[in-house]
Amino acid sequence: MTEPLGRRERRKTDTRRALEDAALRRFAADGYDATSVEAIAADAGVSARTFFRYFATKDDVLDMGRGAREEDVRAAVRSAAGDGMVLARQGVLALAAGFAGDRDRVELRRRAAASSPVLRGRLLDTLVSWERTLATELAARGEADADVLAAVGVAVFRVAVTQWLDDGHPLREGVLRGFAATGR
Repeated sequence: MTEPLGRRERRKTDTRRALEDAALRRFAADGYDATSVEAIAADAGVSARTFFRYFATKDDVLDMGRGAREEDVRAAVRSAAGDGMVLARQGVLALAAGFAGDRDRVELRRRAAASSPVLRGRLLDTLVSWERTLATELAARGEADADVLAAVGVAVFRVAVTQWLDDGHPLREGVLRGFAATGR
């Protein structure tokens, strides 16, 4: 069980989230290139200097909790029973669980990414990092085809997210349908 956040930590978390939300809304509405850090900060009610305390660059707001989600994948694979695609599925289900309650923000990320090759590259980099994390954990469990299994897993996740955003079906169900389609 996690400890409740103190007042200072809660304020930092709230400020970070406000900056992310402001940036995503601006990127989706105006495009990445037309959005300044100053505009993002103003929308969040803070200074540009405060923005840079939380993010090194404006595209960093698309981080999507990358590190925490990598840890979720690691923990899921390490604690799962089975091998091969079963382990990959568990890692991807853990990844999906982290997004399940955040559909509106994920949709904003998608719209923002559509506005800029920089943001699409950033999202691809994040997906690749999750794939590498999954592959590393699968290899640690002795999977000879860890890279292939991880690539399939992240592809299933990517398609499930698109379907979730387009048709509203639960993300977990989309992941499970995707893995079922692989025959595993």
